[in-house]
Amino acid sequence: MKRKKLDWLVATLVLITGLMAAPGFAQESLLHILSPASSLVVRPGQTVTITVAADAAVQKLVVTGQNPLGMARLSADGAAGIVAQGQGEGRPLLFLLAIPTAIRPGTYRVTAVGRISGDTVESKALALDVERPDEPTRIWAEPSILHFAHLGDRIPLRVLGAFADGSQVELTHSSKTSFASADPRVAAITTDGMITAVAEGRTSVLIRTPSVDYSIPVRVEEER
Repeated sequence: MKRKKLDWLVATLVLITGLMAAPGFAQESLLHILSPASSLVVRPGQTVTITVAADAAVQKLVVTGQNPLGMARLSADGAAGIVAQGQGEGRPLLFLLAIPTAIRPGTYRVTAVGRISGDTVESKALALDVERPDEPTRIWAEPSILHFAHLGDRIPLRVLGAFADGSQVELTHSSKTSFASADPRVAAITTDGMITAVAEGRTSVLIRTPSVDYSIPVRVEEER
């Protein structure tokens, strides 16, 4: 029993040592985003506070978002720049990220990036779910009718929505938009709107939002 326990302890130590030696583990231990929590829902035009913990050795630290989010600006002691120096775990840094007003709903990645000893270190990405506070009065899709001539062909759907303020916004990647095939044996669809012809036949694809739905007829008829 003692021998088995010793072997288990040795194996555990080897595993932990290997993880700590991995580049991803080392980077995240030097630089990581403390808040907000991933998948936070934010609004267009909102300013989000991002808290970053960085080792004191981390230089040229910036927080950058997936296009079109851009760079966050530093908010510490009245500083208005975008580049910071790591202050250690006990002194996290605050950045302010402005969400553009004209942005498509969907999930966008935000990452803290810095330099240490000439190498780049990067935090685990934070995901922000950008969504409008209002719901569309009408939705439609492009294309509005689907005809597949070959099994295995794929076509992406683009979902658009009209709102009460007169604006039209793409909703394909919104977390509020969902897709379902009436018969997945004929045509399958992914969560991001990619339709694949599976077998000959006819079916439909239903697009749903919290306020309105839209249906698209689908025909799979392989050319002979």
